[in-house]
Amino acid sequence: MKKLNYMAVMACIAVPLILGSCGSKKKLADNTPASTPATTQPTTPGGAPEKTTNLALVRKVIDNATDARNIVSSIDFNIKAGKKDITVDGKICMRRDEVIRIQLSPMGLVEVGRLEFTRDSVLIMDRIHKQYLKSGYDQVSFLKNNGIDFYALQALFWNQLFEPGKKVLTASEASHFETDGNQIALQKGKLGFLWNTDDEGRIAKTVASYNSSSKGTSKLDWNYADFKAFGSKMFPTRQSFTIQTAATGSTKTIGATISMKRLKTDSDWETTTKVPSKYSPVNLKDVINQILKM
Repeated sequence: MKKLNYMAVMACIAVPLILGSCGSKKKLADNTPASTPATTQPTTPGGAPEKTTNLALVRKVIDNATDARNIVSSIDFNIKAGKKDITVDGKICMRRDEVIRIQLSPMGLVEVGRLEFTRDSVLIMDRIHKQYLKSGYDQVSFLKNNGIDFYALQALFWNQLFEPGKKVLTASEASHFETDGNQIALQKGKLGFLWNTDDEGRIAKTVASYNSSSKGTSKLDWNYADFKAFGSKMFPTRQSFTIQTAATGSTKTIGATISMKRLKTDSDWETTTKVPSKYSPVNLKDVINQILKM
């Protein structure tokens, strides 16, 4: 573990997420054919498919979102990338509308790596090699042009529905989504999302993909399990996601699992990480090269 490049490990999550692992030009489907016979959908007099929405389902899912301000837990963090299959102890700290932070500490001792999403930027730190990468969302054209920001990433970690470009999703906006049985879909230009819900109206899986004419398709599958009572709501203590992306120049599949051990609402922690002056900045291209070697 001492020889491991924690910058690359943390970047395996951050880089595909910020470079376009969300959205799709095509109709989203989860283990179903991409095309659906026209007779299965209501049509308008002009013949175009008519949007259908189960407002009760969408509002129930929105209602099920946890109302906690802070979520803190020790975690088992596993990542699979290339030939690497790594499990490390760590901690996750999330404060609504402010920060999502993952800290890696083998055997619960010294912190060796940190990944932090804030409203303005993404920070990756490798404390072993004293390196860091920091990038603003507005510096990535994909994010800026498609409305993907901190709040969209927050919704993925917090098991919530979201609409790109919106800070808060209210029940009054339920009509923006389409439904089919227990599935909820949203199409925003090239971006598309599909949420599978369980019988309780909780999100069991989020599927997203983005089809680029120049870089191919990137796809994200985010699964939620082991729901436990947290305040007045339920929260998934096991989150696993797989990212398949061509954004790095070649197709790369990365999988990660975050298993939360003890959910807490602790608020006595700083939301901003200060990078020590002795740390050296690294550029995105170098980090991508490190990922490709994994």
